[in-house]
Amino acid sequence: MDRIYSQPGINAIIREKAAELGSAAAALSYVHRHLREALSSAEVATAVHDVFPIGASQDSVGKLCRCRGMIQEVDPSVALYRASPNNFLGAETTDDAVMLEALQVYVIPVPGNAHFYGIQDQQQTGYQQAQGAATCTEGGGFLPADTSDLGRNSGLDRKRRERTPMGDQTHQGEWNSEDPDVERDPKQSRYEGDKLLGTLPAHSAANVPLHHQLNLPHPPLCWTLHTACVVTVIYGGSAEEEPLRLNDVVDFFGFIDEPSIVEHSCGPYAEVEDFENFDAWHTEQLPPGVLPRMTCLSWQRVYCQPDRPLCHFYFESKRPLVLQHLKNTVCKGDSLLAEYILLHLCARVITQEGGMPVGDLPLRVEGDIVNLDMWSAYMREVAPVGEVLLDLSKLTSSSLRVTSSLDEKSNILRAGVLQLANGTHVTLDSRAVAIASSGVQDAIFSAVHKQVLQLEYPYQKLELPIDLSFLVLSTTKLTDEIGFLQLAVSVRWLPELTTEAAISNDISVDEVRDYFAQVRRLPRRFEREDDISTTQLSDKLLAFSQSEPRWNNHDSFIHNNSFAMAASMMRAYAASVGREVITNESVGFVLALEGQRVARCYDET
Repeated sequence: MDRIYSQPGINAIIREKAAELGSAAAALSYVHRHLREALSSAEVATAVHDVFPIGASQDSVGKLCRCRGMIQEVDPSVALYRASPNNFLGAETTDDAVMLEALQVYVIPVPGNAHFYGIQDQQQTGYQQAQGAATCTEGGGFLPADTSDLGRNSGLDRKRRERTPMGDQTHQGEWNSEDPDVERDPKQSRYEGDKLLGTLPAHSAANVPLHHQLNLPHPPLCWTLHTACVVTVIYGGSAEEEPLRLNDVVDFFGFIDEPSIVEHSCGPYAEVEDFENFDAWHTEQLPPGVLPRMTCLSWQRVYCQPDRPLCHFYFESKRPLVLQHLKNTVCKGDSLLAEYILLHLCARVITQEGGMPVGDLPLRVEGDIVNLDMWSAYMREVAPVGEVLLDLSKLTSSSLRVTSSLDEKSNILRAGVLQLANGTHVTLDSRAVAIASSGVQDAIFSAVHKQVLQLEYPYQKLELPIDLSFLVLSTTKLTDEIGFLQLAVSVRWLPELTTEAAISNDISVDEVRDYFAQVRRLPRRFEREDDISTTQLSDKLLAFSQSEPRWNNHDSFIHNNSFAMAASMMRAYAASVGREVITNESVGFVLALEGQRVARCYDET
């Protein structure tokens, strides 16, 4: 077992299995499966060195490492990997070398995620910080009830920024530790950031922010997440698995490449396969400490399959505690809204049918005063994959890139703010969307209602299927909202607790996040012989629509139709109690909940 943690040990295993199974590809396939099974145990996985954040993999050359992150780009030029069965990971070229199918991917820390990288223990929680700010001011991240002048003022501000002279250093991307776009850890010294900058070429640090050089879609939550990794995935005999795709969250297991090995590996590729850009891709003169390279022997998608058998009792016992936590914290005593937030966080895209996503649940929350920062900070603590806030500062920026586009000069896919890891939670500021450009609105519409990310190439636009959860925060009446944000599921927020009156909970935030992670892993199916049929479901929804005519929004766009969203809520409820399919209990629960929501929305004076 201990052999898997060292490069010599893995070399020995591949050598033995190649002799036993007859090929290096078969040996690599064995190692891929063996590592995946062996590292599924949390106790065993602690012996693996992490690549992120910066410094975690120090002195890890020759030791097994894990790179957990989001695939930001796939390099189409890498196709083969040269290796010897007798010294698979060695630098020497031998006569028995073989060419194996390989793929090179650019992996970044998951945007909006802190708990993957252990940085939540380095600072006061973001939710607590936002709560503290809420007691002091109503500026900054608040949505005031009166936004009549907001669009005009923001529009003028945007125009002023667009007219800023080209010589202005801020718009040339000057690295500035006071820049509000850089989310700095308040307890981290400036010295750490200065040390990091000291390793960069002077002209690079002076002209382009490091997170832009690294092609990160959002500024990291911590200085030590200003990093990325170029991972060479050797497929071998495991190429029949589902291919790795953009925005997947993956654990890559392998070994950090020594500079000598990197230099050695590039030469044969360029000579044999004419991959002249193999070594130059994504480097941009960054030092290895910021952009390491890794040779991957095994990988596992994160939160895609149950990591341990869980019975219904786990979900049924945890659900009330999670609901109470939501009610007592972010919902401020509003039990109805807490139910909808729980269903919203349990929903995910199951499939795409006819170009429309099935299973996701966009949610709109309307309140008199909404603290954007507080909501986003809480979602970041409980969302398993990550949380990103898209507000005025993001959506009205003159330098905004909302979708990802190909940079023809560098042949790199430049990340936009909507290129996020699948499973990410996105909090949307409705006022920012309302005054954003038509191009930004089109991209957000595609993401919210079609669950696709537009990829812009010189001669075409591609649509990449995604899986994001959208929460729209608003102080505007539903009828006055911009068209595509008039969501079928909109809840009027009636807080009952002040910030100081929040009740202590019987469940920790880590347990809440783990619950949502386990729900996300749960398989989702549509129907089974002993469960409710499609016809029965349609009949019940139709009967409810007739008994509650105000419920049906009659939206011709299927994804935002009340019937489709009710079905999504039923699937989310079934998953929240550990079931894979909709049952009569799911239908009854959701229809009762919808009755309360409609009564609140229309009966409140």
